[in-house]
Amino acid sequence: MRKYQLFAISACAAVALGIGGCAAKTEAVTTTPAETVETTAETTADVIETVDGTIESMEETQAEALQSIRIYGTVTRDESGRLTIDNQSGQSYSGEIVLNVSDEETLVLDAVEGLPVNIEDIKDGDTIYVYISQAMTMSLPPQTSAEMILCNIPADFKVPDYVTVDSVVTDAASSKAELTTADGTTFEIPSDCTILPYLTKNIVTMDDLSQGRTCLIWSDDQGVAQKIVVFAE
Repeated sequence: MRKYQLFAISACAAVALGIGGCAAKTEAVTTTPAETVETTAETTADVIETVDGTIESMEETQAEALQSIRIYGTVTRDESGRLTIDNQSGQSYSGEIVLNVSDEETLVLDAVEGLPVNIEDIKDGDTIYVYISQAMTMSLPPQTSAEMILCNIPADFKVPDYVTVDSVVTDAASSKAELTTADGTTFEIPSDCTILPYLTKNIVTMDDLSQGRTCLIWSDDQGVAQKIVVFAE
């Protein structure tokens, strides 16, 4: 009888220990997922913050890459008819640069009137202003794409600026406006400034100088615009 009682007591103790062990395991399983979720949430937040910063940096870099560079110098033709400019602007690569010209993507304009010019009319020794891509080959001489070529430049003539509009702020009292370009250059636009469309009969006004619009601006030495030619969007 005594042995039976001892056996029963041992059995009860074992059951109690088993229940205690199960309870401990249950508690561990219950708390671990909550801690894991919290840790994962914190890690995810950190990752999102890092990615946002990277994307913003990439967008800024791409925006800068879209800005063309203005160079100038005398031009020559090689045997294949390609134009080579002796860049003397101090911008981009100094010396000879081969210009890749496309009928679809390159505007060749008279610097005085802003009207199209046949590229064949550009002669060896002419001085031209060219807006080029920042992308350039590693060859010698390097090659790059020409976005716009301004030619037929008279002596001592202030060549117009090819710009991308960032903003225009108008002073209601004076009717004058200040145009800021994508690279931060500012121009004063007086109320009597001539604003024309490029090769169309559409009527354009100051309101058409919206952000992202490209145009040619003829101005004086003080940055006061005298004429603006607005290109189609």
